[in-house]
Amino acid sequence: MTEAWGELNDYLLEDETVEGIVFGDWGGWVTKETEALVPLSQRYKVLSLEEAEPMMFGWSFYGGFGSPDCFPSVVWTDKRVISVVEYDGATGLSSFPRNPINHEPFFGS
Repeated sequence: MTEAWGELNDYLLEDETVEGIVFGDWGGWVTKETEALVPLSQRYKVLSLEEAEPMMFGWSFYGGFGSPDCFPSVVWTDKRVISVVEYDGATGLSSFPRNPINHEPFFGS
């Protein structure tokens, strides 16, 4: 399994800086297993990348069809807002510009 930490770092642009990240509940549920990965006390609040890093191992942003198999997350950078998108349970990362800029819009999925 690829780790969420590496996936996020691979997704970032070369000169992009993470300003904050928020985690939700694993697949929309709270379980003892997911509590060990991202404690409830660390969910729903803005964390620095340094605070979030230890919690980004043992799971992946990218999952197959069925029930979502990751933490819904929003990541703010100096350039974009990155989020987990879901289609029929399959999850992955998508983003849009943080500020108004000329760009080619797309359907996020």
